[in-house]
Amino acid sequence: MSGFAWYVVESHPSREDFVRDRMEELGRDVFLPLVSERRPGRRTSTLGPLFPGYLFASLSETEGDLPRVRWMHGVRSILGNGERPAPVENEVVETIRARADRKGKVNLGVGLRRGDRVRILEGPLAGLVGVITHPATRPEHRVWVLLELFRRATRVELRTSAVGSFAGCGSLATHRA
Repeated sequence: MSGFAWYVVESHPSREDFVRDRMEELGRDVFLPLVSERRPGRRTSTLGPLFPGYLFASLSETEGDLPRVRWMHGVRSILGNGERPAPVENEVVETIRARADRKGKVNLGVGLRRGDRVRILEGPLAGLVGVITHPATRPEHRVWVLLELFRRATRVELRTSAVGSFAGCGSLATHRA
């Protein structure tokens, strides 16, 4: 589709599905990444948005999509630089889509294997690089990561969403726990 670019559309709270359906009715490609989430006190997990309040839409500026979507019921805004909406790189959307199934459910951390190098993305250990010692079998499970802290190997347990693959650095297969 020439003239189309991906934009991040901000919806009103809990209106992502409604906005997705309205844009699909306009014939636009929309991607709402979902993730399994378990609420405290509940035994089962439900599907919810990976980015609550946000979804991706392929829109055409030349066909008048931006003002039409901006004023669509359920839409809060189209993210941009303050003055006007700004498209996101296709690679961003395609990277997330590559980890999603047909329904849009993204598998976080499940693709990681024992021995894979990862970077911690959040929390007090953010930025540190470690090695997966016990991978998650499901997205809501946790992973064990071996870190070198204070010249000593230390294992930490983290949420799968707290780690990301660390491309370009070989495996630390020598560190098995």
